[in-house]
Amino acid sequence: MRIFYTLMGFILLAACSSSDEIDTSTMVQTAVVEYVWQTKGPDYSDEALEVLIESWNQKVSDGGYDMIGANILVPNFQPETHDFIWVLRWPSMEARNFAWDHFQKNYEEEWNQERNNVFSDNDEDVYAFTPTLGREMRSGNGEIFEAEFNFCNFNDGYGQDDLTNFRKDFGDYIDNDEMENGEGTFWYVMLDPLFEPTTNVQHPDYLWLNIWGSQADKEDGYARYAKTNLQGQADTVSTCQRFPHSGRVIR
Repeated sequence: MRIFYTLMGFILLAACSSSDEIDTSTMVQTAVVEYVWQTKGPDYSDEALEVLIESWNQKVSDGGYDMIGANILVPNFQPETHDFIWVLRWPSMEARNFAWDHFQKNYEEEWNQERNNVFSDNDEDVYAFTPTLGREMRSGNGEIFEAEFNFCNFNDGYGQDDLTNFRKDFGDYIDNDEMENGEGTFWYVMLDPLFEPTTNVQHPDYLWLNIWGSQADKEDGYARYAKTNLQGQADTVSTCQRFPHSGRVIR
């Protein structure tokens, strides 16, 4: 994080040069979520991370940045590329760019000294998206959550119209499920990339982010979903890779 962030603050700060890599030529005032991959250093500990989160939050407050929130995501698998993700959520690209530039000029040197050997990021693995709500956040969501990124590519002969039809059927199913079992914590977001493909992340045909308020809700939801024909419908339309994470709100 050569600068800083917020997500799915969720998230985040990244290298100052990364802010130059995002095309702002067609910038509009829409929300932006950024994911910054972090690698633990030799002095990393959970306690050291908490101290740095507090310090970062103070810098964000002192800077007066217009930030929706920030999160940390920990993968529930073993990636070779990073250990956790700092997520930043912004109301607009303009707000993001102002914060990055101000942080670089006023806090970056101090921040890098504070986190030296605890965790680090790089210029390439900073990923910004435009989020579109597929389903509103439910009231049962709190400070911790489960997130699942689905990187999906259409199978031969299928495309956006088929995805639109699936999403309608899926939405009808969720509505009926909540009527029968009560409102859960599940919601989802579609993410459109604002970055050029990198060595580690290529653009899928679509990126679907599922979120639950707890692991128990996730397991119960999947168990009921498995009794429908929706998974077969989804598998016919596209092939997806799932990347599960556990998250917590840090701002």
